[in-house]
Amino acid sequence: MPVSTFHDRIEELIHRTGAGKGGLHGSVTVDQVYAHYQHERLDLHHPRGGGPKYLERPLFDHYRDYLTVIAHTVLDDGGQREMERSMEHLSDAAELAAPWEFGDLMHSGHPEVRRGSELVYDRPPKRHRLTQAELRVKAALRLDRPGMQNLKGWIYWHNTVRGRMGLPPARRA
Repeated sequence: MPVSTFHDRIEELIHRTGAGKGGLHGSVTVDQVYAHYQHERLDLHHPRGGGPKYLERPLFDHYRDYLTVIAHTVLDDGGQREMERSMEHLSDAAELAAPWEFGDLMHSGHPEVRRGSELVYDRPPKRHRLTQAELRVKAALRLDRPGMQNLKGWIYWHNTVRGRMGLPPARRA
């Protein structure tokens, strides 16, 4: 067996982990004009579900899990695959924690992973960033007006799992 030097082993480690290409960075962006406002305002009410700090809370709840699974695979692929999975998980967790009212904010999570400056993973958000015209229409739907509660219920229903699957509402006895 050939004797390897410290330098040879370090070069092998750099190659196996991808460290020579730069650090591994994951992020989730919620890309709506009002996302920051909704995230930071603790005084807003969300009667349909979700709430403020919808990215921060899931990140703080799961960061140890993310770091652990990434660390376990760092010698396999530099942790890239688990970083991708972790960012997808964070995006899903933010989707459940974000305000549900219209559904566009909660479905706007955009996970991506970079190795140095190279983009290695990029999943587009499930909902596009609303245009100014779409925001004006949404603002006109003041759901607190009489007769608008049915529309609010319809929007809510179609943003639940059963509604997205096309299942009828559960009947109560």
